[in-house]
Amino acid sequence: MPEPQLVHSRKQLTYAAAAIAVEAAVAKSWEIAAPECIAVVDAGGNLLAFARVDGAAVLARDPAIAKAATSASLNMPTGGIPFEFGANLGFASHGGIANLGGGFPIVLEGELLGAIGVGSGTTEQDIAVAEAGRDALLTALAGA
Repeated sequence: MPEPQLVHSRKQLTYAAAAIAVEAAVAKSWEIAAPECIAVVDAGGNLLAFARVDGAAVLARDPAIAKAATSASLNMPTGGIPFEFGANLGFASHGGIANLGGGFPIVLEGELLGAIGVGSGTTEQDIAVAEAGRDALLTALAGA
């Protein structure tokens, strides 16, 4: 029987990395004239960075965070769960799971580092802003 592993050599997302994603997402939000709430979480769903662009809906804060946490938890983009199952998960998790588009995992070399979630615009706007943040971060990590 193999010995239990006492320490993981897992990569972890830092605030500095999360800030890169947020800044790129904010820039995209301004570019497409869609004020958004943007959240970045680590692999455990813990909030690392958040921004609310001027004009974004105040009530979009929690859905943005939930999209990020959901994406990290499931290691997949949000919005793809069949409606009834997604609604039941949202209810059972007291809103902790969001089945709305705009959440994307941040995966580097096959390892989940965290996720980004965006809310306040249309689904298409949320997705575009989240992808911009995720892609900027992955580009920065690849160059590091």
